[in-house]
Amino acid sequence: MFKTVALATMLAAVTATAVSAQPAISEPAAFQAQYPYRDVLNDGAPTPAAKLVLEPPEVLQALQARESGIGIIHLPRRGSHHRGR
Repeated sequence: MFKTVALATMLAAVTATAVSAQPAISEPAAFQAQYPYRDVLNDGAPTPAAKLVLEPPEVLQALQARESGIGIIHLPRRGSHHRGR
């Protein structure tokens, strides 16, 4: 009896999840509001911003400083330029 009730509960949970997810995907603005780090055009694939959320705060601070121009920018040196030529 317990196995039957448990199976029915699991089946109801799976179907309720699938049914409740359908309206969110059919309305892009609602999906984007509910899942800000998921791409609505690619079936909910993680966006590049989703990777930044998992990084430590120092990584995001360094990225913000670099992008804003406040941070120190390290340019690659080219070894082909010589003085005196």
